[in-house]
Amino acid sequence: MKRRHLIPAVMMMALAVACSREGRKASQEVNAQMQTAQKISSLEQDIDAKQNQLNTLMQQYVKSGGQDLGAVMGQGLAPEQTKLLEERLKNEQGVGYRDLISDILSKQKAIDDLHVRVQNLEQTLPAPVDVARGETHYQIAMNYLTKDKGLDPAKAKNLVLKVNIDDELVPGFKVWNFYDNGVYGTFVTQGSAKISPYALTRGVKQGLIADKNAAIAQRDELAKEKADLAEQVSDLRIARTQLTQDVALLKTEREDLTKKVGDLKTYSNDLDSRLHSVFYKIGVRRSLIHEGVVRDPWYGAPVLVKYNKSEFPSHLDLRAGDSVTFTARQVGVDRISDVSVAPGNVYSANRDYAVSISPDGQQATVWILNKAKFLSGRSMMILVN
Repeated sequence: MKRRHLIPAVMMMALAVACSREGRKASQEVNAQMQTAQKISSLEQDIDAKQNQLNTLMQQYVKSGGQDLGAVMGQGLAPEQTKLLEERLKNEQGVGYRDLISDILSKQKAIDDLHVRVQNLEQTLPAPVDVARGETHYQIAMNYLTKDKGLDPAKAKNLVLKVNIDDELVPGFKVWNFYDNGVYGTFVTQGSAKISPYALTRGVKQGLIADKNAAIAQRDELAKEKADLAEQVSDLRIARTQLTQDVALLKTEREDLTKKVGDLKTYSNDLDSRLHSVFYKIGVRRSLIHEGVVRDPWYGAPVLVKYNKSEFPSHLDLRAGDSVTFTARQVGVDRISDVSVAPGNVYSANRDYAVSISPDGQQATVWILNKAKFLSGRSMMILVN
């Protein structure tokens, strides 16, 4: 993963500048702060290099027979370790040991001096953000611009996207933010972390190199295996082609069967619903008589004349419901004043069914009271007015 903040030449240009005369003037101040942050980063890189040299010297000292001082921490010897080495330097007789201890103390002194220089430079800059676990460079930059500098999120995001944002931060790193009159710059230094940004990048790079070497070795091994397995691969390809064809055929058959099962299920559900339904038609009494569907003599109850399936387009599944509701508009009348059910010699009002009409005559409901009788009769005509 690319660590763009570690390239000094790039970081010198890591400024987002608003296109205005004030922005160009302010860029000089922000650029100067960025240069200072770069110096801090450069000094930390030098500290990191000297620390590695110090570690090497300590290992040589121990291997040569010197007493182990314990683990050397990430940024130099602890004060008690330095004091112990100074005492040993006074008492050490072997020339080799004296030279090693002297080099170790000299290297530690150089590291300490560099730390002082870093602290002095940090004091000339605005306070940085000490990175906590889980924080990202982008989040820190947006918080700085929106909360500390009062920029709206859209403008802040536009500035942040124009600078080099570190992909990963380690707790203890310091993120420096600089802003003035539309100009924004940012930089990352080691801070209190046990590893510098340079060491982190170097470790990632070394890991990538190791991964690359492992990949090359694996590639060579696979190439050898490929030569041994070439004939088997050819056979497998033939078998794969046949299997692909078989799978395609099975897939087609499965889809066809799935569709048939779905159709059968739908058909079965419809049949089951119709088996438990009463079929009906709603119409104006006078129109149904005129059509010859119903006969309603003055001296008797209305009876059905036609029993064709087409005469009963709707059905009510009595397992799920017990009423039929309709409106005057659906029937084609201005107002519903009377509702009855034919054949009247089979279904009796208020015993087998009941009717309710809304006060404004715009809606009516036929309630099925005797489901068994309606299931036995199978059909009914609902006569309106």
